[in-house]
Amino acid sequence: MSAPSPSLAVLNDRSRPLALLQNLAYALGVPLVDTPQEASLLLRFSLDRLELCKPGDPTLPGALRVDFSETDARRRNLHPGRELVVQAAKVRSSRQPLLIDATAGLGRDGFLLAAAGFRVQMIEYNPVVAALLADGLERAGGLTGLADTAARIRLLQGNALDYLAAPTEWPDVVYLDPMFPERSKSALVKQELRLLQLIDNKNTDPTQLLRAALNIHARKVVVKRPLKGPCLVAAPPAYSLKGRAIRFDVYVGTGKREVP
Repeated sequence: MSAPSPSLAVLNDRSRPLALLQNLAYALGVPLVDTPQEASLLLRFSLDRLELCKPGDPTLPGALRVDFSETDARRRNLHPGRELVVQAAKVRSSRQPLLIDATAGLGRDGFLLAAAGFRVQMIEYNPVVAALLADGLERAGGLTGLADTAARIRLLQGNALDYLAAPTEWPDVVYLDPMFPERSKSALVKQELRLLQLIDNKNTDPTQLLRAALNIHARKVVVKRPLKGPCLVAAPPAYSLKGRAIRFDVYVGTGKREVP
């Protein structure tokens, strides 16, 4: 497990049950503090949402949270079939196909894929990011229009290589986004990136992840890449779907588990 920065703490702001806050602090291995001034980086509940912030830093006045009810997220999830990532991952199936999102991050693509009908197993390496994502999924599960999508998602925190080596259910698709966090010129995403850089955000090498994903022989492995970025491995994808700034490399497999 990735160890969080020692400057990180959970704020005991009395707005949530003490046991919940103590369990969160214990799970992350960080202290529970009574005032924001006791930590340089803080996990706190604001309007019932868990968020990461840097108190007292005027250059980072906002906070990082996961909220699938925001206008832009709802707009994307309303018509998921229009999104390039859904088109890249789409497979013909008589049942709900299983997709492993091995680099879940803030969960935006994984939630979109669940909205498109996939059962999604999200895996996030960083425990702080996983806690933010778990909070966002829990809230989505209680909202009309989002609950059905959230119910198709299972979140796991840990090293995706371990899960890919022995998946509990063989996936139809494996999705990798080694670009996380997204590249963008927007002030919001720039602030998200800066906050993420303040926690220990070491991730598994994306080349290793892709090789492990290919070894599963899923029907598809989909990799998000910068439009002009190199492929992660020497073997070229079967095809790519290109947007204005990104592309999705699609590796096609047998869809059958190979037993040695």
